[in-house]
Amino acid sequence: MKRSIHIEAPVEKVFDLVKNPSYMPEGVTMHFEVTDVKKTDEGVGTSYSWVSKTPVLRMEGFDVYTEFVPNQRITDRSSSSMAGDITISFEPEGSGTKVTMESNSRSLWRFPPLRQLADFVKGMTAGRYLPAVKAEIETPKPAGSPKATDDAG
Repeated sequence: MKRSIHIEAPVEKVFDLVKNPSYMPEGVTMHFEVTDVKKTDEGVGTSYSWVSKTPVLRMEGFDVYTEFVPNQRITDRSSSSMAGDITISFEPEGSGTKVTMESNSRSLWRFPPLRQLADFVKGMTAGRYLPAVKAEIETPKPAGSPKATDDAG
C-alpha cells in the first residue's frame, strides 16, 4: 500500500506534527487507541502500544520507530505482522510538502490474498489519515484556538 498527498505547508511543520505517535488529526476516528508512548531524543527507539477498538476482532501491538530522519522519514515497525512496517516520507514539493505513507507486510501477510486484505485495511486508514492531516494543517485556526502543533511535541 502506498498513498501520497500534497500539504500546503513547510516540511518542518508537517513532520513536527506527524512524528508524535499519539497524534490523531481532528475528526478522524481510528480503530485503535495508542497508549504508553515513550519518546527518545533521537526519534529512533520511540515506542508505543496500541489496542484495537473493534469489538469483533481484538488486536494489540507494540510499535517502535526503527528509522527517524528529521523532516524526511519515519519508519514504524509493529509487533503485529499484519501491521508490518509503515514508512512516512516527507519531501518538499513546490511551496508545500509531499507526504507518502507506504506499508510493507510481514509474515504470511506478504502473500496474496492476505496482502491484498492487509493493503485494503491500511489503505482505508491512510485514506482517512492523510486528508485529515492536510485539512488540519491547511485550515486557518480561529484566533484564540489551540494550534495543531501545540500538543504534537
